[in-house]
Amino acid sequence: MKEDEKLIAALFSELSESYNEGDVERFTSAFDRENVSLIGTTVDEIRLDIEQIRTQFQRDIDQTQSRDLSFKKFDFFLHGQFAYVISKLEFKGETVKGESFILNMRVSAMLEKTHGKWLFRHLHCSVPDKNVEERNSI
Repeated sequence: MKEDEKLIAALFSELSESYNEGDVERFTSAFDRENVSLIGTTVDEIRLDIEQIRTQFQRDIDQTQSRDLSFKKFDFFLHGQFAYVISKLEFKGETVKGESFILNMRVSAMLEKTHGKWLFRHLHCSVPDKNVEERNSI
């Protein structure tokens, strides 16, 4: 694995650890402060600045008793100071109502290296529609 790929994988690890621990400040420190966005899995989860991302994360924390994000297999596309990354993500947890859940998700991210440090510019998570069979688009 190349050095930048190792640094980016470490940033994803930091993201999952801070999310699992419910540390809002640590989680948002993985994102750039300007021109940043996050798209989550529910209808209203389109966040277009760092404060909206912070609010979204706090909502996630408030609605769960436990969270366990685990990124699987990265595909890196590096272009100078920019990187595009695709990963699978297993998200296990328990809601505040005691309901357990497991989501097998897909993630795409755009990162930028500024002052020698990689930060998220855009993060998008989706859950495949289980009602659509493989090899079918609709």
